[in-house]
Order: sequence, then C-alpha cells, then structure tokens
Amino acid sequence: MTQILNIVGPVFLLVGFGYAAAAFKLISDQGIDGLLKFAMHFAVTCLLFRATATIDIGSSLKLTTLTSYYLPAFICFFFGIVIARRLFNNRPGESIAAGFTTLFANSLFIGIPVAQRAYGDAADPTIFAIISIHAATMYGIGVICMEMSARDGAGAVVAMGKVFRSLSKNPLVIAVALGFTYNFTSLPIPAMADDALILMSGVALPAGMFAVGAALTRYSIAKNVLAAGSMVALKVLVHPALAMLFAVGVFGVAEIEAKTIVIMAAAPGGLNIYLFAVLYDRNKELAANAMLLGTLASIVTLPFWLYLLG
Repeated sequence: MTQILNIVGPVFLLVGFGYAAAAFKLISDQGIDGLLKFAMHFAVTCLLFRATATIDIGSSLKLTTLTSYYLPAFICFFFGIVIARRLFNNRPGESIAAGFTTLFANSLFIGIPVAQRAYGDAADPTIFAIISIHAATMYGIGVICMEMSARDGAGAVVAMGKVFRSLSKNPLVIAVALGFTYNFTSLPIPAMADDALILMSGVALPAGMFAVGAALTRYSIAKNVLAAGSMVALKVLVHPALAMLFAVGVFGVAEIEAKTIVIMAAAPGGLNIYLFAVLYDRNKELAANAMLLGTLASIVTLPFWLYLLG
C-alpha cells in the first residue's frame, strides 16, 4: 500500500498545491488562465508532438489496445445518457452533456503521470496510442451526438463540419497530426530540436497538474450531486472495470499494456467535460460537479485499481 501511495501521492499533492495556491490567492485568475494556456497550448503540444513523431506506429497503435479503452468509454457514454434521461429526467441535450462527463478523461494530467509512475517507460507506447486519438474521438462523438439531439439541429453533415472546424483549431490535435506526419517521413528529430522538446515536455505534466488544481477553486459542489455522482461512478469504476474485461478477458493483451489501459480508463473527467457543457449551455452545474467529485473520488479509486492490478 505504501508503494501505491508513493505512486499517486505526488500527483494529487501537486494538484492540491495548485488548489491551495489559488484558494489563498497566491496566484491570480489571470495567472491560472496563463498557466493553463501554457500547459495545454505549448508544453503539452511539445510532449504530444515528440511522442507521436517517435512512436513505433506498427507496434503501438494496435486495434486491441484502442478497442479495450474506447469501446468501454462508449458504453459508459451510452449508459450515462440513458441514466440522465430516464432516472434524472434530463432533456436530450442535457443527457448528452451528462454522458460526456463519462467519456472525456483527464488523461493528460492524471492518467499519464499515475501510469508512468506506476509502470515506467514501458507504459509509454500504450499511453500515447490512447492519447493520440483521444481529443479527436471524444469531441467528435460528443459534438455529433449533441447536434443530432438538438431539435433544431442541422443533421450529421453540418455536425461533422463543426467537428472538423473545432478540431482543426485544437492545438493538441494539431500537435498529434504533425507528429504522425513527421513520423511517416522516418526522419530523426535533429538533436538540438529534440533536446528543446524534451525540456518543454518535462514541465508539461507538473504545470498542468498544478493548473488543474488551481482551476478547481472556480467551481463548487451545487445541485445535481446525485446525477453527477452517477456519472463519476461510470467513469472511475465502470470504465476501468470494462477496460480490464476487454484487455485481459477478451483480447489477452500483455500485462503492462493491460494495466496501463485500466489506469488510463480510471482517470476522472477533467476541464474538457465542463468546457463542452459550456459550449452547448447544457448541464453546466452537473459537469462542474462531475469534475470536482471525479477528481476527489480518484484519490481513492486510483489506488484501488493499482492495488487490484498488482
């Protein structure tokens, strides 16, 4: 248990430092926004570009890996929508926003550091295989479902256009696309440029974890707690359980690969679930609650999954 606490403890301590700094006004709202922008638009893009530019595509982007992570995510998204619609009487658009909180994980700032601390460099191929299509896949599914659910929606073609325009401006998607493009050239990254990318990548996760913690002070647990808790349970318990079932029971993937898939699936929802709700003005309070409750719950559930995985 001590070993598990040593894995997850530093991650949540850093998130906690960010929260405390913001709570005690040691960092301003503008500083939080600036740090988030630096982490997401610059440091993380360098991390993702280098990872996808150097990844062994043939051995890392395996259908079994992606299916083990993404199929359970889609199942949780579906049940999240059904639960929000049937049990909590949400309207169609609100149900999509509720379901989205089970779909988009905080893989970058919680999933990656925990998986890397637990399994070292051996986890990287699986991590970046999942991350490489995460934003495009999750936002794509979310936007299409939301547009199709709207009574005045313009249909699938217009929805796909919105997805493409949104993703074409997303720095993470751009970094991944450029990384894969460079990968296909089979050219090595020049040593000086690679060293610069490594330096920038090194600050991506700690800066992001601190910024996420600071940003959490902007939200409070209000109403829709039961509904939000239901979504959180799907995300941090059902998603990793199904991921384990598929990775181990169905596909029989390698041990470290399976463990990494489960830990990435166990990451709670992050800021993107709230931003999606704001974008469509649907279930914003539930999304904020799910983000807060999920982050708090993962302090317990991530050690549980690490213990269960061995």
